[in-house]
Amino acid sequence: MTRNSFRLRIVLALVAAGLGITPATGAAAPADDTARYLGTWNYDLPAGATGTADLSIGPIMLHFPQIGTVTFSPGADGVILGHTDQGCTWRFRNVGDALELASTDQYCFNSYIGSGYNIDRWRVQVDRDTERETLHANSYQLGVTLPFQLTDARRTRAAAATRAETLQNFSGSWQFDPAASGFTNREQVNVATLAPGVGLPVPIPASSTVDYRPGEGDSIVARTDDGCEWVLEAHGSTAELAGGAQTCATPTGPLTRSLWAIASDGLRQVTIMAGTRQDGDAFLLTDGALVPR
Repeated sequence: MTRNSFRLRIVLALVAAGLGITPATGAAAPADDTARYLGTWNYDLPAGATGTADLSIGPIMLHFPQIGTVTFSPGADGVILGHTDQGCTWRFRNVGDALELASTDQYCFNSYIGSGYNIDRWRVQVDRDTERETLHANSYQLGVTLPFQLTDARRTRAAAATRAETLQNFSGSWQFDPAASGFTNREQVNVATLAPGVGLPVPIPASSTVDYRPGEGDSIVARTDDGCEWVLEAHGSTAELAGGAQTCATPTGPLTRSLWAIASDGLRQVTIMAGTRQDGDAFLLTDGALVPR
């Protein structure tokens, strides 16, 4: 692989980690026909091409699973705010049978991966506890515009699941699956990128185990094989790092996770994570797959 093609693969891998912008201020009571959108929604666990994002540049097409949450809440002047788990908020308006972006020029700089996005199309439809959406965006990296589209995404209302159902999805011991069986056209599965102080990002395999147990309230506790314990907020099929970045003291130095989202159905898990290793190098995993041990 040439230096340029390696750089391109790293850029493409980074694009899939998330989206967002600055929240609007003020709030207004939503119209009755917008109430069905309000609340938190989980991306359904991706299956094949469903629930995956297509990232393309020229003839290259890569697929990345989309996981995580969006929370819709009322904003000012009839706007509906969609706050993502990446810490970003998008402005929507009700167009009758769907929510659509209030403008096509909304922009986000994603601090987790250090790149910016414009989403110019995002349509959301809801039927009771089920949500479907389509999305098109552009990522701006290294002076290149990379198109990003989600043609068939589905979510479930987080509140639709019971605590028992959530714990059933997140229980027992799991391990990263090197083969990532059951997924296709995903070239970065279980390959994290390490960003040292200088030079190109370095690919490193993701290999570890995770043991889950119930925590307080709606949380679960994930223990990794380095002895660290991490608290995640869990509802239904999705768990996300609780309360922002968490740090674990290890014999070789502090280990930090600033982002960790997991989708699970009790049989397989898909995950993304970002943070800083004990040596100070930042790491990012955009496409992790785990199976029960």
